[in-house]
Amino acid sequence: MRVWAAVPLMLAVFWTPSAAAASCTPTAASRNVPTALILSGGGAKGAYEAGSAAAFAERGLPFRIVAGSSAGALNAAMIVAGRADRLEALWRAVKKDQVYSLRAPVLFAGLLPGWLTLLALDGAGSLLDSQPLRGLITASVDFERIRSSPIRLLVTATDLARREQRAFDNRTVTVDVLMAAAAVPGAFPAVDVDGALLVDGGLTGRAPVLEALAASSVERAVVVLSYAPDEQSARPTTILRSLESALETVMLHNVRRDVELARLKYPAVDVQLLSPSAPLSLRPLEFDPDGMARILALGRSDALECLKSWGE
Repeated sequence: MRVWAAVPLMLAVFWTPSAAAASCTPTAASRNVPTALILSGGGAKGAYEAGSAAAFAERGLPFRIVAGSSAGALNAAMIVAGRADRLEALWRAVKKDQVYSLRAPVLFAGLLPGWLTLLALDGAGSLLDSQPLRGLITASVDFERIRSSPIRLLVTATDLARREQRAFDNRTVTVDVLMAAAAVPGAFPAVDVDGALLVDGGLTGRAPVLEALAASSVERAVVVLSYAPDEQSARPTTILRSLESALETVMLHNVRRDVELARLKYPAVDVQLLSPSAPLSLRPLEFDPDGMARILALGRSDALECLKSWGE
């Protein structure tokens, strides 16, 4: 009988329509309950999360823990450091050349004949050089403030060799950790952290929902997803577009699955999923100032609507 009793729970996890959890919903819980903020990242799409997080912080949402992977890790670090007021300015000002540049071996690979092109690309290790990102993180994140912050930080990365997730907190987060958390394999080089080569935390959990709830006692969790429910990518007619769409599809479904699992595992926690009210129409590596300003504003607007649904 116990086996059959578990069937409805299993069906809820795997068959609940994603649209049912697409935005914040009215709740009886007070706005002032201890809250976890979980950010999913997504390269340039992280601007949407920055707008949302800044609005939540300005309205005094009581964060007990802020968690993130990929670009969400950088946003999380700045919020924990008490710099939510600088998030929007950062994302408005950031340009592509402050995040990555094309590696020299990749530039010259196209000049080589036949199989030598593939050999040169493979030897490059990654298509892009992420050193510009190191400078951006160093200039933007105050690690001393993170160490002393009353808000808990959770940043995730992935150890590809061991095929497992690595988690970092206020005490252990570094520039290298934030670099690793956003290092999409193939696009960016893996980062050596304490002797292990780490890459994007999104591979093991695009939004570390379950990890955040296990790490801290809260009554509400707000998961910010930088993908609109009905948003579609451009037709995947190239290898790059196909890989990009495949990776984003897997991660998107993982976030929605983990949100439903969190609701089942932590029934006393009000788990909310905030996603864009309109398509972002911005690719992860498309650091377009106008596009990011647009989705920053959308993130702020959606967060304020979310607060209204809670009686704000």
